[in-house]
Amino acid sequence: MNDELILGIWGYSSDSPQVMHHDSGAAIIIGGKITAAVNEERITRKKNEGCWPAESIRYVISASGITPLDIRRIAMAGLSPLSRSALMIRELVTLFRQTGIVLPNRWLYSLLTAKKIRRFGPLDISAPISFVGHHDAHAASAFFTSQFPSACVVTLDGIGDSAICGGVYIGKGNSLKCIRSFNGYASLGLLYSSVTKAFGFRPARHEGKITGLAAMGDSNILINKFRDLLRYENRRLVSEVIPRLFMQRVDAEWKTEWIDEMMDTHSREDIAAALQRHTEEIASAIVRDALEDTGEKNAALAGGVFANVRVNQKILEIVPGKLWIHPNMGDGGLCVGAALHIAKKQIELKDVYLGETAGEASVSSLERAGLIEIKDKSVAAAAAQALSKGFIVGRAAERMEYGPRALGNRTIFAEADDASINDTLNKRLKRTEFMPFAPIMTESAAKKYLKGWSSSDEPSRFMTITYDVTDSCREDAPAIVHVDGTARPQVVRDDSGFLKELLVEYGRITGKEILINTSFNMHEEPIVRTAEDAIRSFESGAVDLLIIENKLYKPKKILSEL
Repeated sequence: MNDELILGIWGYSSDSPQVMHHDSGAAIIIGGKITAAVNEERITRKKNEGCWPAESIRYVISASGITPLDIRRIAMAGLSPLSRSALMIRELVTLFRQTGIVLPNRWLYSLLTAKKIRRFGPLDISAPISFVGHHDAHAASAFFTSQFPSACVVTLDGIGDSAICGGVYIGKGNSLKCIRSFNGYASLGLLYSSVTKAFGFRPARHEGKITGLAAMGDSNILINKFRDLLRYENRRLVSEVIPRLFMQRVDAEWKTEWIDEMMDTHSREDIAAALQRHTEEIASAIVRDALEDTGEKNAALAGGVFANVRVNQKILEIVPGKLWIHPNMGDGGLCVGAALHIAKKQIELKDVYLGETAGEASVSSLERAGLIEIKDKSVAAAAAQALSKGFIVGRAAERMEYGPRALGNRTIFAEADDASINDTLNKRLKRTEFMPFAPIMTESAAKKYLKGWSSSDEPSRFMTITYDVTDSCREDAPAIVHVDGTARPQVVRDDSGFLKELLVEYGRITGKEILINTSFNMHEEPIVRTAEDAIRSFESGAVDLLIIENKLYKPKKILSEL
């Protein structure tokens, strides 16, 4: 089965295209290699698009140079309706035994789920379908891309298959075994999302704002209250308040009176700080126990909780071996995880450039935007010169990144030597973030600017972890340093092509091989996909200059400065 051509899908059913999940998508694995992977939002241009990923399926098939008839197996993330119903009932029974809480609406939901006999795959593909449990897919995405011969694997998120919020697995070679799962009605992810909702932000999208706020508060003031809200006892998660969220139909209707009461007497910063500390404590304890129970030294992580880069930094401190976080750690990675669960084979993920190329800019679009090409220098040299003069440069080139992070191919670059650039960028991109922008840097810069960084720290290649920064970093690149003294880097390899060349050229001019790297998108929009998307962002004022594939464009009005 290892050499089969597998289509991985995260989406409900082709006969119910509007049934929503988070970040639906598709991936193809051929002969032990991921040939293409994309999330539906990039194509439909709807943030966190969760409908049936019809466009993603079309793209990954085309990009892989195959036809629907070539596909030998379909891996769909998420259990079949009957299995999902049985799991939901099991976890509702567990909830009652632990807390005495009964949720009639969830019991009804579990029974209604069982009425749907099956989920349908793509109607034009006749390959057999395998259903992969939500957290089994998360675990597979982490272990089978880790390059570890063996590891403990931990998954944590909001809730998966409407029943569980995480699990502990042991991975060895081509096998992956679950040794423990966590009840979804005591979800660490949902606790974090409930605070996100109470603060007026959107759950499952804006949790990063809470992480940013947390650095500005005092965690000591409310930490004990959060420890009471959700407990980790005897290797189980237990809560009497999280189940209340399920008394409403959707997260937009959540009642969070326990957070509302805190907000009456405490600042948002102090609440966020306590929540963040509690999240770090519980996640670290779960991983520590997983390492002990499995006897492993390496750890691989996936699930939305591990989008929290400060949590990952704390976990790195307790892992005796190496740490790996799947780059698309949230539900967007389930399509790859489902396919890997079927393939059961380690796959090297040196980079995540698995989407489509931006394509060349059309003459009409360039004329409409008033853009002309700079031809007298290499693109890297000209872009580095523009950046050193304070211009903001957007890049849409080569294959698009898979996952939530912009890693140079759909990126906005800017200088990092002036902290005020954060306000400038946020205003231009219509963002209201509490975090500073992340840096992109060479390996030599990482050794200078990041405490404890090692070239074997693979998460640093994908912006999935923070590091404490050095005094040199604070002096040379204050714009990428958060108030807690950390930064979330992308450290490029020496063979990274254009990105390494750009940083070296910029370093030749300024003496600093470090720049701001933020995603090329306006607030609440998906990251740009095509040249046309990039030009529209330019026209909205996002950037000063544009790199599209192997060409650099500037407005006609910017002539003398470059």
